[in-house]
Amino acid sequence: MRQVRYFVVLLLCTVLNAEASNNIDSLIARLPELKGRELIKAYNTLAWELKYGNNELAWEYVHKASALLRNTSFKEEWQAFYTNMGALNILQARYDSSLMYVDKALELAETLKDDYWAGKLLNLQAIIYRETSNFKKAISSQKRALAIFEHLSDTFEILGNLNNLAITYGRMRNDSAELSIHLKVFDLEMKRGNDYAIARSANNVGMAYLWLKRFGDSRKYFEIGIERSIAANNLQFLASAYAGMGSADNLDEQYEKALSWFHKAIQICEKNHFNEFLANNLHSAATIYEKLGDNRNALVYYTKAVELLNDKGGNETNVVVHDISRAWLYLRTGEIDKTSSIATKYLALADSLDFGENYPKLLNLMANVEYQLGEYKEAYYYLLASHQASDSIGANLLKAQTEEIKTRYEVAQMEEANARLKIDLATQNRINRIQWTVVTVVSLLVIVSIVLLLMLRKKRKVLKSANLKLAEQKLQLEAKAIELDNLNHTKDMFFSIVAHDLKSPLQGILGCVTVLNEDYDSLNDSERQKMLSLLNGSTCQLAWLLDNLLQWARNQMKMHVVNPIIFSVKQVVDEELSGMMLHASAKNISLVSEVADTFMVNADQEMIRFVIRNLISNAVKFTPSAGSVRVGVSESEHWSMIHVIDNGIGMSEEQMANLFNIKTKGTTLGTGNEKGTGLGLVLCKDFIEQNHGRVEVESKVGSGTTFTVILPK
Repeated sequence: MRQVRYFVVLLLCTVLNAEASNNIDSLIARLPELKGRELIKAYNTLAWELKYGNNELAWEYVHKASALLRNTSFKEEWQAFYTNMGALNILQARYDSSLMYVDKALELAETLKDDYWAGKLLNLQAIIYRETSNFKKAISSQKRALAIFEHLSDTFEILGNLNNLAITYGRMRNDSAELSIHLKVFDLEMKRGNDYAIARSANNVGMAYLWLKRFGDSRKYFEIGIERSIAANNLQFLASAYAGMGSADNLDEQYEKALSWFHKAIQICEKNHFNEFLANNLHSAATIYEKLGDNRNALVYYTKAVELLNDKGGNETNVVVHDISRAWLYLRTGEIDKTSSIATKYLALADSLDFGENYPKLLNLMANVEYQLGEYKEAYYYLLASHQASDSIGANLLKAQTEEIKTRYEVAQMEEANARLKIDLATQNRINRIQWTVVTVVSLLVIVSIVLLLMLRKKRKVLKSANLKLAEQKLQLEAKAIELDNLNHTKDMFFSIVAHDLKSPLQGILGCVTVLNEDYDSLNDSERQKMLSLLNGSTCQLAWLLDNLLQWARNQMKMHVVNPIIFSVKQVVDEELSGMMLHASAKNISLVSEVADTFMVNADQEMIRFVIRNLISNAVKFTPSAGSVRVGVSESEHWSMIHVIDNGIGMSEEQMANLFNIKTKGTTLGTGNEKGTGLGLVLCKDFIEQNHGRVEVESKVGSGTTFTVILPK
């Protein structure tokens, strides 16, 4: 199944879009008027740009460049020529030759201090090492290339190199890590919108799903690969997508469909001389013909694969794979002489060539030939030799797997060391930023406190005026008494918040900063990290309390003006879930949006954003570790509804009755001992009512809570 991987993973970073195609046509038209160095440069450019779309023409131009380069010392043009030779040889799986050319080009790029092409060539070098199973060198070259493109801030090349790194992980049989990187890169490529890059990334995701036997997901991404490859005019990626679809259908036992896909891949490979990949697709088609009982066509396609590689100078170790399959088919159809001829031919070469795991198969094939001919003693000896060779290969495979595990371990250690270094370099900068943050927060706190005290003072004047009128307004006595009671409770609540809820996280911040300033050198990394985590938690708590206080103050002062607009709820929900991700991750809580792109409401966007943020925060606060918080929507004829659903600790009837009552003293601690002011839900209710809606709550102790925001259409 992994034979098709060869063409999917050649990630040579170039784009042949409509604009590039026009540039190529223009450059070809100018060739007659160019001379000397300019003509060499044009040939090199055309070879590089055409290597996917017209491989044969690319070879023609690179040979023309070679002829003109003789007896010249143009380093830039020699570098381009070696680069083209390396890339074109990779496309034909001639890795020894390609590595030689790439190394020469890289040496010139470094001499010329051309960082961009040094990165490109390191990427090609990593591909060659990966295709020859030298994973340690592949990862080293890939990391060097990534470092260069990160320094150059070249997003396109960074994504290409990440793709290659993911594929290397896949070759090391870490398929889940490979899929994770490919999916991340695919999402980024979709946002960038480049057809070439999307086709490449989609094929990689499809292949990763194929290794995990998730055929439906695999087909989905190969279909994207087909669509975008056609749009980008990239025949290499198109052939890869067709072969990928064929492999998925073959493994899913949909043989007729698989055969049609392989035929499409074969047509492209034949036309563009992708010889190695063509042989693999011919072999795949032959195996499917066998499964369908069509031995005649199976034999035709096995023979085509063998003859192709023989005609094009293919390596004997690659040819034997296809020829052994053909020999077994001859054996099953009773053509013993042809089977014997093939087996004898390759056994004669066994001393000079390493056939690897195919050698036991050759011996077993010969044992069956001798058995069919009645030479039982010879058959026994060949069968015994086959088992011994298999045991030897098994031991070598175990050794290789051990070396592979060692490589993965060394890579992990290298990445861990790099991560630690980055953390150490960032720590001092963080401390400096934290000090300034604390000063800013304290200043804001003082300003807010002054504003709140002025508000309370103003309210007291209103109360005094109201008390003077009580005697003359006897009929309004009860209403004024209720208002006075609410204002007193508000005053008490504010003093409580300022004196305790705001003071508590501030003291935590000051305490952590004091320890870091005075005892920084005596603390170890773990203790410093713990102090930073505490400082971050206290700062986040303070910011949240401060936001609710400011919103409440604005509401009390009637500074909120409702500005209804029609907007997408999904965008608001996604942004607020993203902002809550760090807090949720700390408690191992999953955040899920079930909001469709088309769900719209007509309301004040910032008010609704505040409500959604508070409801999500409350859900996370009262949900234990490993729980989940979901945001969904629904609608009726006249109403649009937003649901925030958690599977947390739930509430009793008494607690639900006091949710929106500002007179309720204190709030319940969250599952992680989180604190709050109790103002959030009061503000949520006010904001929704100002938008002519209402808030409903359903909850049961131990079974979670659902808040529903109901807004008119």
